[in-house]
Amino acid sequence: MNATIPRHLTFLAALMLGIPLAASGQTLIDPSRLSESIRPNLNTQPMLRDSNGLVRGTLAEENVYAPHTPGDDDIGLQLILKRQDRIEPFSASLDSAEYFTDNAANVNKGAQRDWFYVGGVNLGYQPRLVDTLYFDTSVNQHWYRYDKLSQLDYEEGTAAAGFIKLMPEWWNTIWHVHYLYERITQGIDNSALYQTHNLRVGVQKTAFINRLNSINLGLMAKLALDTSPETLKRNEYSALVGWNFKISPKTVFSLSYYGAYYDYSNLDDRQDWYHNFGASVSYRATSWCELVATYCYTINRSNHEIFSYDAQLAGPSIGLKMKF
Repeated sequence: MNATIPRHLTFLAALMLGIPLAASGQTLIDPSRLSESIRPNLNTQPMLRDSNGLVRGTLAEENVYAPHTPGDDDIGLQLILKRQDRIEPFSASLDSAEYFTDNAANVNKGAQRDWFYVGGVNLGYQPRLVDTLYFDTSVNQHWYRYDKLSQLDYEEGTAAAGFIKLMPEWWNTIWHVHYLYERITQGIDNSALYQTHNLRVGVQKTAFINRLNSINLGLMAKLALDTSPETLKRNEYSALVGWNFKISPKTVFSLSYYGAYYDYSNLDDRQDWYHNFGASVSYRATSWCELVATYCYTINRSNHEIFSYDAQLAGPSIGLKMKF
């Protein structure tokens, strides 16, 4: 391996996580992927908050039909329209979750079970510039705390800025391009263990089958512009397919598949194929509070066997959202 790995990162990977040193150098895990099983939707689908862009979904999801009458045969079913709240460009949210995993460090051998807590704050600004073009920027900070394996504790911060474009003439798709910065620390005031600057581009589409069923589709490429340590520089290409079923006006059941290909530039030609199968039930208690129960099964296969692993994750989460 040609790249030089900082000593504290080698210690984190080899001693704390139990990953052995390679014969030709030092093997290192990718700390940015420890929590990837709980964030595939965030990676592929930036949230478009403007109600004008979501009106098609609002009609299908939130409104109800009037009671059946004999005149329906002549005039058809009558849809009761609800007043649409104005969506403000600024948003803020808090999230908190507790998860169980049977492979806390995503290792090939010697997997350890543990519970871990994730808490974070999210800030966003998304004004509409002209017609169907939006500016989009966000800042997020999350804390990860493990029950038994406290040596895995870390903090993750991200910042993004870019544009979102509605394309009704192209099958009602949404296109996006962002600059994305990621930083991981052990102790938020400490030097970064990992940081990277990326260009993220993608497209998404929501197809409404009927009032109860919808399908989410997404494609994304995340290209690394600069990464420290350079050993972990990689490009990521991913796809998401999700099905949502509305059990009640406040409860939604979802199934999803998220697949990604990771191409590492400086890690002995490492290439990974990542698969995440997920199921969740979300309950919107109020307009500002949502409860979610999640289960995920992860399969990662690499051309370096040491990086191949399976993992399961399950747990509840709560999200508090504000708009202003």
